[in-house]
Amino acid sequence: MNHKYGFHVNRTGDDVLEAIKRIKPAVIKALDSNVGFWTRVRAVHPDVFLIGRIVADLAEQERFADNPKENGRAFADRILRQEAAKTTFQNKPLFDAWESYNEVFPESASPDRKRSYDEFQVAFGEKIKAAGFEPIAMNFATGNMLGKDFLDYFPGTLETHTYLGFHEYDWPTMWRLHKENIEQKNEGGTWLTLRYRRVMADVRRVYGNRHRVLISECGMTQGVVGRDDLGWRADPKVSEDDYWQSLMWYNDHLMQDDFVDGALLYVVGASGGWPKWESFEHLGGIIDRLAALQAQQPLAPPPKPVPVPDPDPDPDPDPAPTATLAQALLAEADRRQVLQFNPDAALQKHVFADGFVPNSPEFDLTFDGVKYIGQRAENLRTGEVRVYHVRAGDWDAVAYETRGRTGADLVV
Repeated sequence: MNHKYGFHVNRTGDDVLEAIKRIKPAVIKALDSNVGFWTRVRAVHPDVFLIGRIVADLAEQERFADNPKENGRAFADRILRQEAAKTTFQNKPLFDAWESYNEVFPESASPDRKRSYDEFQVAFGEKIKAAGFEPIAMNFATGNMLGKDFLDYFPGTLETHTYLGFHEYDWPTMWRLHKENIEQKNEGGTWLTLRYRRVMADVRRVYGNRHRVLISECGMTQGVVGRDDLGWRADPKVSEDDYWQSLMWYNDHLMQDDFVDGALLYVVGASGGWPKWESFEHLGGIIDRLAALQAQQPLAPPPKPVPVPDPDPDPDPDPAPTATLAQALLAEADRRQVLQFNPDAALQKHVFADGFVPNSPEFDLTFDGVKYIGQRAENLRTGEVRVYHVRAGDWDAVAYETRGRTGADLVV
């Protein structure tokens, strides 16, 4: 699969089931553990890694430190008493994994509180594992905790858990703070989205490849800039195209990290009891785009046929026409078509500004002794294909070719 997006499902329903059938995401998290629904999902998508979470109220979560080990085991017992934790499908557990508490405290919590939560997670995780499930640890709110926190305060969790959960959001793009931090402070970004990289760089130095990362929530929320916790649908200035560009940028980075198993889009199937969560809904256009993205997955090229000599060759054939730069660029772009996003790159700045979406990596092409850098792009509304390009090193002179144009039609 050419993306790592999974689903954070808050409710069940035929529309959610249809989205699962179309996308078959590798990872799904369920807040509604309806056994009948998830049995239907297993029937059409048996290989899904299915995570359950039951919602604990804030007062319960606040009390974990009163007796962390006892409360960790008690919360595990509460999960294991559910029908979903007792149900099997084809002789295997219906669910694969369970989360403990959600966004339990911020990075500013005291060291003692963090150490107590380590005890809670170890007790919870050991009981969940003993029952045949995987526990999912951490799951702190976006922008909280660093690798030092993980190593200093959660050593027991890191020893007993395989799966570490992260929540990652930004606004009004998923690269906003990442890019600002690089440009203004030269600190490497990765403070909101991609923060998992900053954390895991430290964790992996100590534990190697012992852990798997799940982005257990991701998307965009206005809450990170001090507004109400509302999603992209609540702001008319953020279009579906804008949000899709952010998702493709984020996916491009996720695909580079083999220790990341999935990033769960919050939300697929918003609960009617929480009207504001509708502003985060991915059902509809985003699911349609994911389906189209999967359909564009590159296929192996067909074998080249063995040329057969012409039995009656033309004694005076016309000379083969000379390829134009446009033809050469378009042919090379078609051969390399695959989605790659980097909004900071010179070519892609022009691509996005023109309302197009890049769908190939940058590639080199030498024509008449001149080296060009090119990238294929497409307009998702009209289907128009362009190849944006520059002479190597001349990044201020971006032009493009499109089918039917000639080299004289370059537009800068």
